[in-house]
Order: sequence, then C-alpha cells, then structure tokens
Amino acid sequence: MKRLKPRHIQTRLTLWLLASVLVLVALFWLVTARAPVVLTESYVVDRLAHDAEVLVLGVDPTTEPPRLDSAYANPIYERPYSGHYYQLDVGGDPLRSRSLWDFDFQPAQLESLPGTYHATGPAEQPLLVYADRIQKDGTWIEVHVAEDLSALGERIETFRWRFSIVTLILLGIMLVAQRLIVRASLRPLDRVRRDCRRLEAGEIDRLDETVPPELQPMVEEINHLQDAMQRRLSRSRKALGNLAHALKTPITLIDQVLQRSRERLPPEDVETLAEGLARMRRITDRELRQARMAGEQRGAHRFDVGREIPRLLNMFRHIHGDMTFTSQLEVRDRTQLPADHEDMYELFGNLLDNAAKWANSEVRVTVNQTPDGWLIRVEDDGPGVAVDSLHELSRRGTRLDESRDGHGLGLAIVREIVELYGGSLAFSRSETLGGLEVKILLP
Repeated sequence: MKRLKPRHIQTRLTLWLLASVLVLVALFWLVTARAPVVLTESYVVDRLAHDAEVLVLGVDPTTEPPRLDSAYANPIYERPYSGHYYQLDVGGDPLRSRSLWDFDFQPAQLESLPGTYHATGPAEQPLLVYADRIQKDGTWIEVHVAEDLSALGERIETFRWRFSIVTLILLGIMLVAQRLIVRASLRPLDRVRRDCRRLEAGEIDRLDETVPPELQPMVEEINHLQDAMQRRLSRSRKALGNLAHALKTPITLIDQVLQRSRERLPPEDVETLAEGLARMRRITDRELRQARMAGEQRGAHRFDVGREIPRLLNMFRHIHGDMTFTSQLEVRDRTQLPADHEDMYELFGNLLDNAAKWANSEVRVTVNQTPDGWLIRVEDDGPGVAVDSLHELSRRGTRLDESRDGHGLGLAIVREIVELYGGSLAFSRSETLGGLEVKILLP
C-alpha cells in the first residue's frame, strides 16, 4: 500500500480555516438573505391585520345582503388589479374588493385562525394573505386580506445580489488575511528550520532557544540530543585513543623482545609472532583512524572546497619539490561539502597526494553537486593503472608500482571514509589527462 505524503502544517491549517470560514460565511449569507423576507412579511402581515379589523368594523351584517361601508375601505382596494385585495364571508354571503375585478379568488382553508398563506393574484403575482375570523353583532365574519409581494420581492432580490457581491469581497479579504495570519503564526517554525539547516551546515552548535512555548520542548530536546551526541563522540574518540596509546607500548616491547630473541626461536615462530604484531598494529591504526572520523555528525565544521583545496595543492607542491605540476580546480564559489572538515581534509589529502606523486605535469580536481549527491573527481596525467589492476587500488597495503615512496594506505583510507558516509568510489583512466581518475559520489 502506497504511503501518502503528509501535508505541511501550514497547508493543513489553511485548509481547515478555509473550510470553517466558508461554512460560517455560507450560514451568514443564508441567515442574512432570509432576514429581509421575514422582516418584510411580518410588517405586511401587521398592516393586513389592521386592514382586516377596519374592514370588519365597516360591515353591517344585519342587512340583506350584508353591506360594507366604503368609508372603511382604503381607496386602493377600489382600483382594479391594484395589488391589494380582500374577500369577506359574512354568514355565507361573500363581499369582494373591486380590485379583484372578475378574478375568482379562492381563499385557503386554514386549520387555525388568524393565520397567513401565499396565493397567486389576478396578474399571476405572488400574494401574501392574512386570514382571520371575527364575530360582530352575533355573526361570524371570515376575512381574507392580500397584498402583492412582487415589488418587495424585486427589492429583496436586488439586495441579495448586492449582498452576495459584498460577501464575496469580504470573503476574499478574510482569506488573504487568514493566509497572512497563518504565515505570521508559523514564522517561528521557519526560523527553527533555518537554524536546523545552519546546525547541519556546521555554522552553529546549538539551536536558539528563544522560541514560543509550544516549540520550546522540541528545541530543547534537539539541543540535548546534539550535546549528548557530541559528548558520546568525544568519549569514543578519547577511549579509542587511550586504548591505542596503551597498546602501543606493549606492542613495541614485544617487538623488541622478539628482535632480541630472533636467533633463539624457530624461524616459523618468529614469522608467526611478527605477523601477529603487524596485525595488531594495523588494527590499532585502523581504530584510531575510525575514531578521528566524525562521519555524518551534525554541527561539525563543514569543508570549504574553494579555500582548502588550493592549500592542499600548495602543500604537495612543496612536499614533491622534485616534480613540477600545474593544477586546476573546478568548483562553484563558496561550495561547502556537508561532511566533517577533518574527514574531508584527510580524504582530499590522500587523493591529492596520490595524484601529485604520479602526475607528470597536471592535476585536476572537480567538485559538482548532482541530484544524487556530491560528485568529486581527481585526475592526473601520470602513467595511470592497467584496467585489470584498478580493483586492487583501494586494498590496504597494496602498491602496484614501487618506483614512488609510499605505504599503500592512502587510497584504502579514502575508501574507508567514503564507506563511512555511504558513498561510492570508482577508479578509471582519465579521458582528458590520460592518467588515473578517482571518482567519488557522496550522498
């Protein structure tokens, strides 16, 4: 099952806040859009109830048929299709407003009175109808008073459109403000992240603990782990150094005794003892070298290629004074390898020492950053190495040519450092200079 990549905290906060803002804005819009309808209809119903009471006061139920005094009816009820209508049922006799003209208005039957309902008017306009049942002079009068809502509906619709535009503008402002607030709130995390990168690059030894209380435990724990790792590394180096130093004197003493007793011991015993002592020396040297190597320790000083490589090349020019060679360094400005300074100093020192020792006139160093890591190439224009012998170069103590001084340990040390960093090491013939090319990839 493919594991999903976790989202950034900033993205998660933005999405959750965006969802909450959209829900709140939607609810606000629904409530605000519905409020004018409720308010206007309540106002209209109050006015219709007043008109209904006035109309009932003007009815004379004792006449046959019942009559309505025109003085009690608003003149707007007399204009045909005016949008204001009434219909009264006085003991089974109907009384209709002239505004209805020849329209057959069918009042709705409500379960309880007074009450309101919506109906369709003579011009297909929406009507709000108020209905009530009032007793006068012993006669029950059912009254239905209606008003056209078309004009109010148009005004409400215009309000909704304008309110929608204003809401969208406010929503955009809220989203921008929310984004700025989230970024400002997470700015301490960005500072901690930058400090972590500086810690990895060796620019600082500890993280700055002046952070918000929410980040304080994490920063303190990182600093605690950093201090513990440095103490552990220091103790390990010191212990191995003490052990190697303590073993050096007994090994030397045994060697001296062996040399004095060489004539009294059988040759095979002397050879066995000498081989054992040599092996002990190699193990001691190897452990001391491993103790000096920091590996991928955070907070160690990084290796500045542009500054350190020229120094090493000048040093080897003096060491190999009997040979004259030129050098080329191809590297970006201010390139710093993400590795311990001492480890890289020893790695480049052995590579350049080997190249300078065998070069005829030129040594070339190239350091490039690739998607897979840091690619290091050291080339010379010396005699090179046969293809079938390239795999033996990094074997400890192996020397393929006795015409130059050396112990056959330099490239073996290089291999150990590369393996310590999880990199790869390859030997080939240089296509440009013709000598040996050593290619290293450090992830």
